[in-house]
Amino acid sequence: MWCADTPTVGTVSAMSISMTRYAASAAMVLALGVSTACSSDDPEPDSTNRGGGETDGQTSVENVFIAPAYAIDCSLQVDAPAQLSFTAVNDSSTEAETLSEITSPAAERVEIDAPAGALEIAPESSIAAGQPVENVEDADAPDRPFRSFMFGLDDSAEPGKSIPVTFTFERAGDITLQAAVDACPNQSE
Repeated sequence: MWCADTPTVGTVSAMSISMTRYAASAAMVLALGVSTACSSDDPEPDSTNRGGGETDGQTSVENVFIAPAYAIDCSLQVDAPAQLSFTAVNDSSTEAETLSEITSPAAERVEIDAPAGALEIAPESSIAAGQPVENVEDADAPDRPFRSFMFGLDDSAEPGKSIPVTFTFERAGDITLQAAVDACPNQSE
């Protein structure tokens, strides 16, 4: 039995043409979306890979991130201090390095809460703020890391974004990198 609406061999139905056009349109939209998401004219990255590991010769700063205080509704508390965590590494085999200051244009000030001498980095070693440190060679050495805090964060310190932070060392000078601002840990569904 033959019907006028039934496609035969060698003919293309309107439904087949419509589906092909739909698939082609969907593929084009997907390709445009991917290419737009992969390119950015923004010179400042929105997020970092935990501080990037910037280096200046034999001194490097790694694993940098900011953990701001959040209200119960996950709004950022700009009037509360934000913890700045990082690791500073001295790869020199002969000379010690000293961290002297941390600054950021996104904060009114950065304070380092460390005992005397804690900011000196011995040759081929590291110091860490806000991160656990195991001192296996000196049984009397403290395993508690020192801490650093950022005060008076401005509007550029948004969760999931990054802000510039400059670490100043006695030998290496300034090392500036983008530090990620952690998102609220208690986000509701």
